[in-house]
Amino acid sequence: MTFALEKMTNPYEPPNSNDEKAVDPRDAIRARVSRPATALIIMASIQSVFVAIYLVSLFFVVLRTGFISWEIVGFALGGIQFISLILIAIGGAKLGFLESYRLARLGALLACVPLITPSMIAGIPFGIWSLRLLSDPVVRGSFPDAKSVS
Repeated sequence: MTFALEKMTNPYEPPNSNDEKAVDPRDAIRARVSRPATALIIMASIQSVFVAIYLVSLFFVVLRTGFISWEIVGFALGGIQFISLILIAIGGAKLGFLESYRLARLGALLACVPLITPSMIAGIPFGIWSLRLLSDPVVRGSFPDAKSVS
Protein backbone atom coordinates (compact mmCIF):
# COMPACT_ATOMS: atom_id res chain seq x y z
CA MET A 1 0.00 0.00 0.00
CA THR A 2 1.42 3.28 -0.99
CA PHE A 3 0.06 6.54 0.18
CA ALA A 4 0.51 9.68 -1.78
CA LEU A 5 1.96 12.25 0.57
CA GLU A 6 0.38 15.57 -0.06
CA LYS A 7 2.11 18.71 0.99
CA MET A 8 0.59 19.81 4.24
CA THR A 9 0.63 23.44 5.20
CA ASN A 10 1.06 24.85 8.63
CA PRO A 11 -1.82 27.20 9.48
CA TYR A 12 0.47 29.14 11.84
CA GLU A 13 3.15 29.75 9.24
CA PRO A 14 3.72 33.35 8.19
CA PRO A 15 2.62 34.24 4.66
CA ASN A 16 4.96 33.71 1.75
CA SER A 17 7.18 36.57 0.66
CA ASN A 18 5.20 36.70 -2.60
CA ASP A 19 2.13 37.78 -0.65
CA GLU A 20 3.89 40.61 1.16
CA LYS A 21 3.35 44.17 0.09
CA ALA A 22 6.20 46.20 -1.28
CA VAL A 23 7.96 48.18 1.44
CA ASP A 24 8.69 51.84 0.77
CA PRO A 25 12.37 52.59 1.53
CA ARG A 26 11.37 56.05 2.83
CA ASP A 27 9.38 54.35 5.60
CA ALA A 28 12.53 52.65 6.84
CA ILE A 29 14.39 55.97 6.79
CA ARG A 30 11.49 57.69 8.56
CA ALA A 31 11.67 55.05 11.27
CA ARG A 32 15.41 55.72 11.60
CA VAL A 33 15.06 59.47 12.04
CA SER A 34 11.88 59.48 14.10
CA ARG A 35 13.54 59.21 17.52
CA PRO A 36 15.98 62.12 17.25
CA ALA A 37 13.33 64.20 15.46
CA THR A 38 10.84 63.59 18.27
CA ALA A 39 13.48 64.37 20.88
CA LEU A 40 14.31 67.70 19.22
CA ILE A 41 10.63 68.66 19.03
CA ILE A 42 9.89 67.75 22.66
CA MET A 43 12.97 69.44 24.10
CA ALA A 44 12.47 72.64 22.12
CA SER A 45 8.77 72.78 22.96
CA ILE A 46 9.31 72.37 26.69
CA GLN A 47 12.10 74.93 26.83
CA SER A 48 10.17 77.43 24.69
CA VAL A 49 7.39 77.44 27.30
CA PHE A 50 9.90 78.45 29.99
CA VAL A 51 11.43 81.14 27.78
CA ALA A 52 7.95 82.48 26.95
CA ILE A 53 7.11 82.65 30.67
CA TYR A 54 10.36 84.56 31.25
CA LEU A 55 9.61 87.02 28.43
CA VAL A 56 6.04 87.65 29.61
CA SER A 57 7.13 88.17 33.22
CA LEU A 58 9.90 90.52 32.09
CA PHE A 59 7.34 92.46 30.04
CA PHE A 60 5.15 92.98 33.13
CA VAL A 61 8.16 94.06 35.18
CA VAL A 62 8.97 96.65 32.53
CA LEU A 63 5.36 97.86 32.53
CA ARG A 64 5.41 98.30 36.29
CA THR A 65 8.86 99.80 36.82
CA GLY A 66 10.06 101.12 33.48
CA PHE A 67 13.04 100.09 31.39
CA ILE A 68 16.39 99.33 32.92
CA SER A 69 19.40 98.51 30.75
CA TRP A 70 19.60 94.85 31.81
CA GLU A 71 15.96 94.30 30.86
CA ILE A 72 16.68 95.25 27.25
CA VAL A 73 19.46 92.65 27.20
CA GLY A 74 17.06 90.13 28.75
CA PHE A 75 14.47 90.80 26.05
CA ALA A 76 17.08 90.46 23.31
CA LEU A 77 18.56 87.22 24.63
CA GLY A 78 15.15 85.75 25.43
CA GLY A 79 13.85 86.64 21.98
CA ILE A 80 16.86 85.10 20.24
CA GLN A 81 16.53 81.95 22.32
CA PHE A 82 12.78 81.73 21.70
CA ILE A 83 13.18 82.08 17.92
CA SER A 84 16.01 79.52 17.95
CA LEU A 85 13.89 77.04 19.91
CA ILE A 86 11.05 77.44 17.42
CA LEU A 87 13.52 76.75 14.60
CA ILE A 88 14.77 73.64 16.44
CA ALA A 89 11.19 72.33 16.75
CA ILE A 90 10.43 73.09 13.09
CA GLY A 91 13.71 71.43 12.05
CA GLY A 92 12.83 68.35 14.10
CA ALA A 93 9.43 68.16 12.40
CA LYS A 94 10.99 68.53 8.95
CA LEU A 95 13.49 65.80 9.87
CA GLY A 96 10.75 63.45 11.04
CA PHE A 97 8.67 63.89 7.88
CA LEU A 98 11.71 64.04 5.55
CA GLU A 99 10.48 67.32 4.09
CA SER A 100 13.33 69.84 4.19
CA TYR A 101 16.99 68.98 4.53
CA ARG A 102 18.03 72.60 5.15
CA LEU A 103 15.59 73.20 8.00
CA ALA A 104 16.34 69.80 9.54
CA ARG A 105 20.07 70.55 9.49
CA LEU A 106 19.52 74.07 10.88
CA GLY A 107 17.47 72.67 13.75
CA ALA A 108 20.10 70.04 14.52
CA LEU A 109 22.89 72.64 14.42
CA LEU A 110 21.00 75.02 16.72
CA ALA A 111 20.42 72.15 19.17
CA CYS A 112 24.20 71.83 19.48
CA VAL A 113 24.68 75.44 20.62
CA PRO A 114 25.05 75.35 24.43
CA LEU A 115 23.14 78.53 25.33
CA ILE A 116 20.23 77.85 22.97
CA THR A 117 19.66 74.17 23.50
CA PRO A 118 17.11 73.18 26.15
CA SER A 119 19.69 71.48 28.32
CA MET A 120 23.28 70.79 27.45
CA ILE A 121 23.01 67.27 28.84
CA ALA A 122 20.24 66.24 26.44
CA GLY A 123 20.23 68.86 23.68
CA ILE A 124 23.76 68.47 22.38
CA PRO A 125 23.70 64.65 22.06
CA PHE A 126 20.37 64.72 20.23
CA GLY A 127 21.66 67.48 17.95
CA ILE A 128 24.78 65.45 17.18
CA TRP A 129 22.69 62.31 16.62
CA SER A 130 20.50 64.22 14.15
CA LEU A 131 23.54 65.64 12.35
CA ARG A 132 25.06 62.16 12.06
CA LEU A 133 21.86 60.82 10.52
CA LEU A 134 21.64 63.80 8.17
CA SER A 135 25.19 63.18 6.95
CA ASP A 136 24.28 59.63 5.87
CA PRO A 137 23.92 59.65 2.06
CA VAL A 138 20.88 57.36 2.15
CA VAL A 139 19.03 59.62 4.60
CA ARG A 140 20.19 62.76 2.82
CA GLY A 141 18.99 61.46 -0.53
CA SER A 142 15.48 60.88 0.80
CA PHE A 143 14.88 64.62 1.23
CA PRO A 144 13.38 66.34 -1.82
CA ASP A 145 15.67 69.39 -1.52
CA ALA A 146 18.90 67.50 -0.74
CA LYS A 147 19.99 67.51 -4.38
CA SER A 148 20.30 71.29 -4.41
CA VAL A 149 22.29 71.38 -1.15
CA SER A 150 25.99 70.72 -1.53
